[in-house]
Amino acid sequence: MTTDDILTWICQYCGEENELWVDLTIEDKQDFIEDCYICCRPNRIVILTAKDEGAPFAEARLTDE
Repeated sequence: MTTDDILTWICQYCGEENELWVDLTIEDKQDFIEDCYICCRPNRIVILTAKDEGAPFAEARLTDE
């Protein structure tokens, strides 16, 4: 079983792709703020993981959502 992974997300401000290390031992939803590595603006990152539903998914949102 994989316990960690690198996911990519797209910055909602500049459109650049970023990478993020994710701990897959945390089930359900992870929700936190991550700065873009290019423009340094904060993005709200939501990661959904579930044992039976395949690969985790990272979604970037504006911080005011």
